[in-house]
Amino acid sequence: MVLVLRYLSGACGRVRGGLSGGFAAACRPAPGRPWPLCQGGRRASTRSFDVVIIGGGIVGLASARALILRHPALSIGVLEKEKDLAVHQTGHNSGVIHSGIYYKPESLKAKLCVQGAALIYEYCNQKGISYKQCGKLIVAVEQEEIPRLQALYERGLQNGVQGLRLIQQEDIKKKEPYCRGLMAIDCPYTGIVDYRQVALSFAQDFQEAGGIVMTSFEVKDIEMAKESPSGSKD
Repeated sequence: MVLVLRYLSGACGRVRGGLSGGFAAACRPAPGRPWPLCQGGRRASTRSFDVVIIGGGIVGLASARALILRHPALSIGVLEKEKDLAVHQTGHNSGVIHSGIYYKPESLKAKLCVQGAALIYEYCNQKGISYKQCGKLIVAVEQEEIPRLQALYERGLQNGVQGLRLIQQEDIKKKEPYCRGLMAIDCPYTGIVDYRQVALSFAQDFQEAGGIVMTSFEVKDIEMAKESPSGSKD
């Protein structure tokens, strides 16, 4: 089966869509130049893609970037209904680079969080994206909380979180003077970053690799078309 797009529409798979104005080379950034975004619309121009990703937030852009870097022969498009990319949840969160201490050992969440933290720091360093590896303290303020804190510390060690250590009251005050507690986990690998800036960098990587980003292009309808006959050029 093949997905067919009508007017403002898109889907993953072999697609056709109603896109505006054709797709000149101007839709891709020239080397060393800011990257422009193609604008969508209802005018009846048609373009076929191997893959279309709906949504220009950090998840869609990261997926598009990874896909085109692994499969550069594919024709890939990203469709975003807003006029700019990454303007919703991507840019409206705490911006925390989580260390992976909380997740169940050997779970995908634990593995991906720990690996993802290392990769995001590496990527930011490569691209010159500012971040702050400020760390955090997880504090036990009551005696009965200490066993749970110690168990969480052991979980973090099992997950491979870097730099974890248990600290006592004196070290808590040295690290954070306004914090009071009996014991704490010092988690120095936690950080903060502007994820919208990261997402826009992903978009630039994607377009430099030959991908096409369409903004002001809202998906309105998706249809399943009949499979093309054997030997068809479509």
